[in-house]
Amino acid sequence: MSAPSDVNVRIFRQEDLAQVITLYDKHFAENLGFDRSEGFLKHFMHYPGVDKNSVFVTEVNSKITGFAVVSVTSEQGGLIQGNVIELRINDASSMRVLIRTIEDYCKKKDVDTIVLVAPTQLGTEEVLKGWLKFDTGVMMAKQLSLSSLLRALLSAQKIRSSYAGRQVAFRIGDEILNARITLEQIYVSDSNDKAGQAATQIRMSPHTFLRIALGQLNPYTAFVTRRIKIRDARNIVPMLRLLYMMRIAQPIYTSLADRL
Repeated sequence: MSAPSDVNVRIFRQEDLAQVITLYDKHFAENLGFDRSEGFLKHFMHYPGVDKNSVFVTEVNSKITGFAVVSVTSEQGGLIQGNVIELRINDASSMRVLIRTIEDYCKKKDVDTIVLVAPTQLGTEEVLKGWLKFDTGVMMAKQLSLSSLLRALLSAQKIRSSYAGRQVAFRIGDEILNARITLEQIYVSDSNDKAGQAATQIRMSPHTFLRIALGQLNPYTAFVTRRIKIRDARNIVPMLRLLYMMRIAQPIYTSLADRL
């Protein structure tokens, strides 16, 4: 788990706790925030969805420079969500390594979307390039698995009842996935599955797709501003209605006390 730079990232050990608290003390000496105690941090290290392999630290020359706690939860519709519920970083280099480690961990856990509260350090915009600003720009989200996210969003009972028997191709950026909707199940296959290819195609960017799923962007607005393109004019209205119903069922959250 080492990085090519002088920043090393590894799993948290109990003997790290004193240094982690010092990391917070340094930050809160310069910024307002909820004070972290040993009991507070231990509570979040045992939060639902957190395990011993999802608490990370970065270090430079054996000195801890970053700390993160990641919770992976299964939400309604089978959506797997990664929540960075604690994140404190001392410098831009540590942030780059720690964010990459968090993304890699979530990918291994088949996470669909991941969310965090953006750090305040210089360089944050570059490290989090491609992430969607969410909740008045405080929180940021990123799509990790398009196929499983599509399956989860289409699994709502209302969608399966209203669109049973329909096949729709979703072109999200460079990725094309064919979705077949039945009363019982949602089938998603890649564009190489010729037998399952759909006549109706919805095309948009990953950024637009995630904003719609999070309820940030109305599909009708996206269509008239050409951020969504729908092949086959007869299906424009039904497909826009479908997109409107494709919402993440439970709101993305973090447990950071600083946001209470």
